[in-house]
Amino acid sequence: MDRHMATLHADRVHASIASDAAAKSALVASWRRSASLHRLDPAGQKSTRRLTDIELSVARQKVEPLLAAAQSSLDRLYLAVGGVGCCVLLADRDGVPVDRRG
Repeated sequence: MDRHMATLHADRVHASIASDAAAKSALVASWRRSASLHRLDPAGQKSTRRLTDIELSVARQKVEPLLAAAQSSLDRLYLAVGGVGCCVLLADRDGVPVDRRG
């Protein structure tokens, strides 16, 4: 997304959050939660950090018991949402996606 489009999107998100649209739209409600609970800023320009294969492997090893326990739940959730083009991600406490479906 180029800078101009990013600015337009951020302005739209901020305007929607400030309005009563959250009561009418699940998407705007999600934007509001993201802003208030997680302090995410749609105008933020945080760069993406890419992990090496080794770093990803280490992250997965740290949560191996969780991965094992979550397999059937991830499978069931993906069966429910995969047909409409969604994927399911499981992330560790640092936001590193350690497993996915789709």
